[in-house]
Amino acid sequence: MTPRNFSVVSQVADPLTAERLVAVLQAAKLDAFSRAGGAASSDALGAVASAFFDILVATEALEEAQRLVREELAAVERDAEANARAAEEESQG
Repeated sequence: MTPRNFSVVSQVADPLTAERLVAVLQAAKLDAFSRAGGAASSDALGAVASAFFDILVATEALEEAQRLVREELAAVERDAEANARAAEEESQG
């Protein structure tokens, strides 16, 4: 079995977005997975380090993966804006 190389196509701050991006990449038949990094806890004197999630894809599919991730992150942003508007309208009504 030939070893494969994987590259980070994106880094996101929450696990749900990471899952969504991996699902999109896998639906496009690309080998992809997420990997947690950072830490959400700290020692008593230090600052809290943010957790993050790397989205990895087979290196040979990096260009296609970058395009898919850009499109999906734009959709996530649109969804967030629509949800914020809906919540504001609901709180006023």
